[in-house]
Amino acid sequence: MQKREKLTVAWRGATAPVPDIIFVDVTETAAPPALKPIRVAALPPIQRKTVEQEHYGNVMRLLDGWAEWIRTGEPIAEGAPRQCLGAPDARIHSFEDMEIEVNKRLVREVNTVVWDLSVIEREAVMTHYGLKTRGVWRADFVKVFDQAVDSLFKMLKDRVAC
Repeated sequence: MQKREKLTVAWRGATAPVPDIIFVDVTETAAPPALKPIRVAALPPIQRKTVEQEHYGNVMRLLDGWAEWIRTGEPIAEGAPRQCLGAPDARIHSFEDMEIEVNKRLVREVNTVVWDLSVIEREAVMTHYGLKTRGVWRADFVKVFDQAVDSLFKMLKDRVAC
């Protein structure tokens, strides 16, 4: 095998030493030299979730945001906004303002769907988040809460991306 000449580049700045690169001519009769195996770091296995688990997690995040908003006592402000989103006086002047408006919209949608649940499912959601005001229902609210999350997903999937 014939080696080519070394290629040297003049650089005036200080650089770290770089190992020489050796070019090897490969022809039809000569096979390329064997490559050294690259050491790959052992990565942890990818945790796979089922679609149902992902939906459950998404609905739980939406419910968590809804419960935080309800606990603050802020008005939900159902109905149409006074002005359109793109108007200069629409109270949106930055990305953070737009994020707040989106969060308000999500809270409104989740609030509407929670109140559309059956009474026992709604009570399970309220009990789970400590928002229960009445104690007249007797049920296994842990099981009913899981059922309520499934119902919420079925109702929310057409309204918001979950």
